[in-house]
Order: sequence, then structure tokens, then C-alpha cells
Amino acid sequence: MNIRGQAATTAAASAEGAAVGRARPLPRVSVRPPDARRLALRLAALLRRCAPPIAAGLAASIPVLASTINAVNANWVPAGDDGIIATRGWDVLSAHTPNVGQYSEAGLVIAHQIMHSPGPMLYWLIALPARFGSVTSIALTMGIANTLAIIGTVALARRRGGLGLMFAAAIGIALMCQSLPSESLHDIWNPAAGLFPFLLLIFLGWSVACGDVGLLPITALVASFVVQTHLMYGPPTAVVLGVAAVGLSGAWWRRRRLARRGQRGGRRAWPWALAALAVAAACWTPPAIDQIENSPGNLTLLVRTIEHRGPSLGSKIGWNAVVDSIGVPPWWLSVPATEWDRKYDVGALVRPGTTSASAPSAGANASATVILAALGVVAALGMLVLRWDVVGAAVIAFGMCGAIGAEAASNPTSPLLAGTLGYTMWWGSELGFFVWLVLAWALWLGLSTMLRPRVRRALHGRSWRTARRGRVAALGAASAACLGATIGAGVAVAGTQRADSHVYEYGPTRVLAAALARAIPSATTIDYLTLGRLPLGTQPMEPAIRFFLVRHGDRVLAPGSLRRLGAYYELYNRPYRWEVLLVNGPGRVHRMTLVARVRVSDGWGTQTLSAWVRRVPRTGAPRTSTLRP
Repeated sequence: MNIRGQAATTAAASAEGAAVGRARPLPRVSVRPPDARRLALRLAALLRRCAPPIAAGLAASIPVLASTINAVNANWVPAGDDGIIATRGWDVLSAHTPNVGQYSEAGLVIAHQIMHSPGPMLYWLIALPARFGSVTSIALTMGIANTLAIIGTVALARRRGGLGLMFAAAIGIALMCQSLPSESLHDIWNPAAGLFPFLLLIFLGWSVACGDVGLLPITALVASFVVQTHLMYGPPTAVVLGVAAVGLSGAWWRRRRLARRGQRGGRRAWPWALAALAVAAACWTPPAIDQIENSPGNLTLLVRTIEHRGPSLGSKIGWNAVVDSIGVPPWWLSVPATEWDRKYDVGALVRPGTTSASAPSAGANASATVILAALGVVAALGMLVLRWDVVGAAVIAFGMCGAIGAEAASNPTSPLLAGTLGYTMWWGSELGFFVWLVLAWALWLGLSTMLRPRVRRALHGRSWRTARRGRVAALGAASAACLGATIGAGVAVAGTQRADSHVYEYGPTRVLAAALARAIPSATTIDYLTLGRLPLGTQPMEPAIRFFLVRHGDRVLAPGSLRRLGAYYELYNRPYRWEVLLVNGPGRVHRMTLVARVRVSDGWGTQTLSAWVRRVPRTGAPRTSTLRP
């Protein structure tokens, strides 16, 4: 056979072999189970990473946990504005889900304007416990959310500055809780509900500014929640997100520069940015729907209120807010006599028993000036040594100082709205804590840089294994001591907590609500009213009883509900089957049946509240109650 014949035969044989090979099934490859030792090492490494921040975060959350447990043990009920919020939380899983947040009295600067907080995300948080489980599960949910926010803050502090910054943040958070009302640690009232999520947002924005692009979606979620909860978080949130955007732009620019050199510059930002945009779009869809459906929409009313707020308190009050937040002694290390003291501290109103408005001392003013200058120095030195994490923290702290000053200075001068500084300045505690933490961390970095050569000389001559063992032992002892200090601070703060302001109304409210539930069938329509204006001792019980009736399955109608609860609960000329009347005092109501009468004893004295009911004999035609005074 010639050479061509041999080549043809060989090619045919190869083709046949290939065809046969393709026709044969591939052999099964047995996958070996993961090595047990390797899996154990991975679990141990994960535990080493997660255990310290979780332990430190739980220790820092002891005041929150204690406050929540006390509320549950006291049979918490949503009294006052909490009753409105709980009712709107129940509405989330209904056909009339809210598109806006809690009613805001800031809209009073423009006559006949009904304005709300930007969005309903607070209602989303409590939607499930508002419908299912016990009523106390609402406060429990808020306490768990605040605890998770603290744990996340502590974990991010470790990510930014190691164990030292983590334990410093944990101890500081535990101490900061003493400056806040004990009730705010588990309260669903919107100024309180955003406090610890906002603290988490500060560290999220700082981390994003340092290039942690994977945190963009959770940052968008927390920022949306905080801003929608209350207007007071708008200015500081804008500062945090602005610094995060600038830092992220710098990280993107550095990545592009490294890519041109053929080097890898970290994870791509655009997938996480798209995810953050999707999260933000989902969070802000309800406010956008309200803006489209109504003219003017709630967002338009917010802008009008800011533009036409009228005379404001001025720069002096704004500077006082900055001084009280960061100056010596700062708000976050103080224990206020009442939860409303800050409107007096900044001089917005005259403290009862005095003739003139208070103002920070000369020492407090000087210390605040020094602290602001120190933040500027820290930012400048961080830029010189290319420590952009230090720069980002200092700029966020400095910007939030400006935000709280501008917020207090631009507050309207009317006594009603000036009094809101009593709670809109609560986030000044978190501002002061973060400013002091950043300065302490910067000082620690400077000292450690100077002492590092001396430590190396002291360890010179020792074996690597001996030096490592000594370092691990010292680190473990220091961590145990810091964790013990955090627990001690948390327990000490929890020991000074006061009872909820409405704790005296919890039991009587439940008695009246249970009696009404027995007297009135579920899934009915009720005309809900009070005989005159209830006194301060029993007034917070009215929205709480309304919430119990809503949970009972009833549609509770009342005149004037449009402002706070929406059109679904407004009486208008709608027919109803039952009338429920709350009466202050032991008097009798003609043609109605008394279902329960309770006595409430608190700081306002002893009050008596009675619940009376009557079934309307005929329905189907609009009618107006004859019992309304």
C-alpha cells in the first residue's frame, strides 16, 4: 500500500474511533465529599470572624434588650401616636395600604395643608406583628430591629478599624443609650424608630466611601427607611450619602487607573449600583404613586413646607445644637431629666421655672470649637498620608455637625414647632458619639504609628513563634477585658432605665379593648367617638383602643380621621352598625350600654374612662350620630 493509501486508512480509522468515542457514554465521575477537617477549619474561621462582632454587638444592645423585655413584661400597647402607626401597619396588608408616612405637624406652617413623613417603610416593618401574634410583638419587633442595627454597626466598626475600633464603638453605643429616652429603645414612634437604623447608616456610608461596594444595596435600603421615617433624618442622611458617593467615585477612578496598568483594582461597582437602584426604586414606589395620584402630592407638600416655613430660630440656636452635641459635656454622655429637655438645652424655649432661655457655657463653646478644628486637622493629615478611610470618617462627622446646626437654625419659631426640637435633636447623641469615636480612633492610629518601631525593637531577638504566641495571648486578654467593659456599661445603663411614659395606661386599655371585643361582633362598622376632649391622662388610650378594634376586624370610622389615618377611616356620610363612645368620668349616657369602666393613675392624677356602646337599629342609609357634642 502506498503512502496515500496508508494515510487514508489511518484517517478513516481515526474518524471511526472518534465516532465510536462520541457515541459512548461518559464515565461517571464520583464527587468526593468535602474533607471533614477542611470543613471544620472553614467553620472555625467563620466563627472567629463573626463571633467577636456579634458578642460585642449583643453586649452593646443590653439597654435595648432590657427596655424591650420591660415593655413586653408590662403588656405594652400602642398608646398615643403609636396607636396611629400600629393601625397604619395593619393597613399594609390590606386593599388600602398607605403610600405615605406618619402625619407631620410641620405642615402647619402652611394653612390647610395635610403633610406626612415621606414614606411608609416604618409601617412595612411592623406589618406582620400588627396583624398576627400578640400586640406586644410590635414592640418586640422594633427592639429586635434596633439590636440588629447595633450589631451591624459594631461589625462595620471592626471592618474599618479592627478589634480596637469595634470595642470602642460597642462601649460608646452602650453609654450613648443613657442619653436617650428608655422608651425610645423599643418605641415605634417614628422619631424614635429611626435612631439606631440611622446609626447603622453612618457606618454603612463610611464603608461605602472606603470602597465597600457590596454594601450599596443595604445602604439604599437603610437610607430609604431612615428618610421615610421622619424628616429630621433628611439633612444628615444627605451628608452621609454625599460622602459615600464621593468616596465611591474615587474608588472607581483608582480602579480604572489600575486597570490601565494591567492590575486588578477590586470588585466592579456597577452590578452593586444597579442592585441599589432597584432597592431604592422598590422603596420609593409608594411615595411616587401618591405623588402621581394626588395634586399636590405629599412630596410636593414637603418641598413647599421647606420653602415657606416662615421665621426660623436662627443661627444662634443652630450653634447651640452643635455645641450640645459634641462639646464638653456632650449630649451622648449625659442623662436628661426628661426626654424633651433638648428643646430647652438649645434655647428654643424657656425651661419651666426659669425666666430666660438657657445656653451652653463658655467651656462648652470652646471645647466644641477645638473639636471641630481637630476634625479638620484629622481630615488634612489623612489626605497627606493617603488614609482615605480617616478622611471619610472626619468629613462625615464634620458634615453632620453642619446638618444638625442647619436643622435647628431653620426650625420655625412657633411654640408648637419649636417644641419639636425636644425629639428632633435626639440624633445629636449619635452625632456626638461618632465625632468622639473618630477623634479617638485617629489619636490611636497616630500613637500606634509612633510606637510601632519601639515594639519591634523590644521583640527583636525573639523567635517568630514566641512573639506570635505572646501577641495572641495579649489580644485575647484585651478582647475579654473590652467585652467585659461593654457588658458592664450595658448593664449599668439598663439599671437606670425608667418605665414607659404610658405604662399606667397599658392595663386599663386592654380591659376596655377586651370588653368592647366581647360586646361588638367582628367585621362590623363602628362610629368611634369621644364625649368632648379627653384629659391628658386618658387621651393616649383612644388611638390604642381604636387599634384593638381594627385588629378585631372592624372598620372604625370617625370624623377627622383623614388627617392621620386616611380616607378609609373618615366618617363622611358612611353607614355604620355600632356606636362606641369613650366618656371621661363616671357619668351615664342615655340609650347606651356601659361595657367597662377603668381608673388610670399617673403623673396627671387619677382619671376615670368609660366605654359605652349602642347598636344602630337600621342600616343602609347614611346617618349622623346624635351623640356628638
